[in-house]
Amino acid sequence: MEHRLNRAAIFLAVGAAACGGGPANSQAAASAGGAGGSTTLGQTAGAGGVNATAGQAAGGGASPMQLISRDVPAFASTGPANDANDARPDSAWSSQALPAWLAYDVSEVPAAQRKQVLLAWYCFWADYLVTQPTPEQMLPLDYVVETNSAAGGGAPPTDGWVETAQVTANAKSARQHLFDLQGANWVRMSVTKSSDSAKVMLDMDLYSAPSGDSDGWLFLGDSITYMTTQRAFSDLPALVEKDQRGRVPLVIDGALGGTNTTTAQDIMGTSLAEFDGHYVVLAYGTNDHAAEFKMESLVQKVIAAGRVPVVPHVPWSDQKLDEGPLLNQNIDALYLKYPEILPGPDLWGAFENRLDLIPHGDVHPNTAGQEFLREQWAKTLNGVMP
Repeated sequence: MEHRLNRAAIFLAVGAAACGGGPANSQAAASAGGAGGSTTLGQTAGAGGVNATAGQAAGGGASPMQLISRDVPAFASTGPANDANDARPDSAWSSQALPAWLAYDVSEVPAAQRKQVLLAWYCFWADYLVTQPTPEQMLPLDYVVETNSAAGGGAPPTDGWVETAQVTANAKSARQHLFDLQGANWVRMSVTKSSDSAKVMLDMDLYSAPSGDSDGWLFLGDSITYMTTQRAFSDLPALVEKDQRGRVPLVIDGALGGTNTTTAQDIMGTSLAEFDGHYVVLAYGTNDHAAEFKMESLVQKVIAAGRVPVVPHVPWSDQKLDEGPLLNQNIDALYLKYPEILPGPDLWGAFENRLDLIPHGDVHPNTAGQEFLREQWAKTLNGVMP
């Protein structure tokens, strides 16, 4: 049975204003604790530049990541495994029992791309920070990542699996694991515990990552970003792939409805923990007042974590005509003060007076506006050569 996701169900709890909390766990996110224990075995150099300037971020120099798992032979303990690695973001593999496993045969991938790799998985039904696992999330809680050097071209091997990562009490809806594949032909994720006692549901990608997660993007922000970059309904990676054939950036929606630059302070450490990517988008401001705008502190936290902060202008809305320009002046000053910042799109200029995209009396883009917003972000990502 194929599992496609329902947009209305995911966005049901997103309110009519940006201050409305997102589904599941947004309201409790400010008090989120650690994201669970994780052990990675044989892990090589970490990802993300330390104190990289925006110029360095945009100038390349690192070997690019490349998605190598799309449509390779996929197998699962139960359920249609190829739902996990097709090109459709709105489908995902769902097991019919636990324990469960999902395995990819990558034996036909060139050996040069089966060295350092990055495995990324995504669970659609939970917020990025999970404070209370619930059955409907079908979230992996305890799992291991394994490799096997047995020959490909047939059924997955029954023995000889080597553990490369182990996670217990996971509390995020998306994780990445960087490890040396050492030319092995098989990769498997085995789940022993889920938020649903009977099944688990996820997408899983495998990247060749000679320079780590150099094209990983964590989108943090409020409900505008939450509704726009949800993996199941976002074509942002596809927009980039369309313009740069073969490049599929790793995009994680870490936004939470109702947040601003004050409430984000409390969750920034947890949001950045266990994210191996290079870029962290800070798309805040719509829920802020200019006199209380604390973007600089968030920028400092991202830089201290060895990542590149990406800061867009606050989007235009006829509800922000007074404070929007003041907030964007503050952001412009940060561009000058912190050369490490990669400027994001000018969302004020892009949306200005576009009531067909952000209707009167609202701060949220409509469906057409969300696609337009992703197109603006695609231009930013296309300007970066990881």
